[in-house]
This record gives sequence, C-alpha cells and structure tokens, in this order.
Amino acid sequence: MDIEEKKKYLKKAFWDRQITGDELLDILEKKIETSHDVTLPKLYVRLMETFSWYKLIDIIPQTQLKELISPSNINKIRFESLKFRYTNVGRILHNTTLSTAR
Repeated sequence: MDIEEKKKYLKKAFWDRQITGDELLDILEKKIETSHDVTLPKLYVRLMETFSWYKLIDIIPQTQLKELISPSNINKIRFESLKFRYTNVGRILHNTTLSTAR
C-alpha cells in the first residue's frame, strides 16, 4: 500500500476527528506522540475496531504488529467479538497457547 492510500485509510478511521492523514501517519510512524488527543494506542484501537485484520496488515508496519495486538490495546476494544478475535490473533503472533473456551 502506498503512502497516500495509507493516509486515506487512517483518515477514514478517524472521520469524526479534525486530524489529517499526515498527522495520523506521523503518529503511526512514531514521528510525533499525539495530535488532537490521538495517541498511538488510540490509533491502534480505532484501526482494530474499523478494519479487518487483512487491511491492518497493509496499514501497520510489520514491525509494529505485535505492539498493535497487545493485551492492553485489545482490552480497550469496545466490542466483545472483536476482543475475542484479536485475543486469538495475539496469541498466534506472540506464540502462546490458544484457548478453546470462549
């Protein structure tokens, strides 16, 4: 995914905020810590709530995927079904045992 397309998706996730795609990309790339009350953890959670895992793989740099799927970020997700899904993805990424209980 090219930079302009990535900015478009980031802005799509934050349609309700007065923040630019450039600012969101700077947060994602850790060039700035915050803008318009958006921090990297808030960005991660909003992206997980908005896009599929496959789209996240396109948007998030591969080196940040484990950080994205951290327990603290997963716990901030509003929807239980998404928490469950990303908990399982996190277990796979972090090489931990998968639970069959729901």
